[in-house]
Amino acid sequence: MLERCVLPELLGQESTREGFARGVFRAAEENDRVVVIGLDVTGSLHLDRFRERFPSRFISIGIAEQNGAGIAAGLALNGFLPVFATYATFATTRALDQIRVSICYNKAPVLIGGAHAGLSVGPDGATHQALEDIATMRVLPHMRVLTPLDSNQAESMVYSVLRSEMTAPVYIRLGRAPAPNFTDPNGVYSVEEIYAYRFGENPRLLLLACGTMLYPTLNAAEVLKGRGVDSVVLGISCVKPFCGDAVVHYVELLDIQCVVTVEEHQVAGGFGGVVAEALSSKHPVRIVRLGVYDSFGESGAPEGLLSKYKLDAAGIAEQVMGCAL
Repeated sequence: MLERCVLPELLGQESTREGFARGVFRAAEENDRVVVIGLDVTGSLHLDRFRERFPSRFISIGIAEQNGAGIAAGLALNGFLPVFATYATFATTRALDQIRVSICYNKAPVLIGGAHAGLSVGPDGATHQALEDIATMRVLPHMRVLTPLDSNQAESMVYSVLRSEMTAPVYIRLGRAPAPNFTDPNGVYSVEEIYAYRFGENPRLLLLACGTMLYPTLNAAEVLKGRGVDSVVLGISCVKPFCGDAVVHYVELLDIQCVVTVEEHQVAGGFGGVVAEALSSKHPVRIVRLGVYDSFGESGAPEGLLSKYKLDAAGIAEQVMGCAL
């Protein structure tokens, strides 16, 4: 049985795009097949250090996402490990045809970094806030979809992917805004890894948080416990392939009556849908999906937007309490 939770120690705040850049740099120091496609957002993705250290492996093509995806595919099919990184909204919509045909169809081992995803880009507004990228990427054959829980895990995740023998493309979702850092800075990432926390003696509620939504969900669970609702929280960093059997295990072990998913993404087609698909065929249970409901984002401070869409700790707890548990 799970131990009762003590909230993980907060190790500061940092955006996952920063951990991503460190992971790329570490892998490039060990493997000269790692190359980066520069799409005029090098500074935004903290890849300046890579460009300065490995200028011959940095290919700057400007604002040309479709061309960049094609170049990345060609490099991958010729033995390189290309990193194709830009804003998530540009990578997963503007270059979707090239990702689908040139990269996925050919199983080209390209690491696609989708930065400034979700509401974290804040003031840039709806046009730059990718709230559909998980849905778009997870339906593509051969594509893996990763959503790091914090910056430390983003670094170990990228380093692990680029050090492995990549045989297919990987999409990693990254945020712009600083987020709580709490996983082991020296950790080694495993796709099977799940962070599990128990709140209270008799949990019948299971909260599944995707990516950086884990920490506010943990705080929401603390609030719920104070209101008499015990729960277990799982932090999920791999959306595809999804650890459906592990989630079913927790549901059966704890006799869970309701599963709540939390994501900084459209509810339609997103992480909640992944969970629903897995549970419906193996252990049907009531599922409540929290996220953005069929609307675009808007300009504002990231923390203000999370509050508006009820994806901060208070909002998550409020929505869960409103589910008539």
